Amino acid sequence: MTKIKICKTLNNHDNLLGGKFMNESLSTSKLLGGIGAILLVLTITPYLGAISGLVGIILILISLNMFSKIYSDPQIFRNALISFVLAIISGFVVILIVGITFFSLFTMMGPFSYPSHMFSSIGIGTIFAFIIIYLLLIISAYYLKTSFTLLSSYTGVNLFRTGGLWYFIGTILTIVIIGILINLVAWILIAVAFFTTPEEVKSSV
Repeated sequence: MTKIKICKTLNNHDNLLGGKFMNESLSTSKLLGGIGAILLVLTITPYLGAISGLVGIILILISLNMFSKIYSDPQIFRNALISFVLAIISGFVVILIVGITFFSLFTMMGPFSYPSHMFSSIGIGTIFAFIIIYLLLIISAYYLKTSFTLLSSYTGVNLFRTGGLWYFIGTILTIVIIGILINLVAWILIAVAFFTTPEEVKSSV
């Protein structure tokens, strides 16, 4: 009987420690996610926008990786990682297109020669490249939406689902100015979702 009581006491102690660790992990992950989302909103600020966005992405990924481990679902982190990798690739492609375009203008065009077919070729290539970038960004937004939808299911915070959906819609509408505004609102909603996430793990989805 004494051994049984000791075993039960040890099990209860381990459960309390595990629960305390889990709550601390949730507290840290929601804090990092909230700060990361706010930093992504601040990408519109001049000079510090790029740095703010990069740090925000890193914090969001760390946060979602922690949530993935807490809820034992790697898809939460994996979808977000794919999303941000596609977004970064799109950014590099934009820089590459701009560089190639200016290089072509300065090297292909002679001092007194202005062939019209050269400009049309560059224009068609640029349009085609931006279509690819646009599609990459939409796919990226879809993966991020999926990640936040999963997180919403586990945490019970519907703002994650709403923010992810708004981000997806905003990305589709990036060809007009309103899309950028919708994306900013989406990150604000996601920041609020992180900060209002309950610090208790739900037992089921």
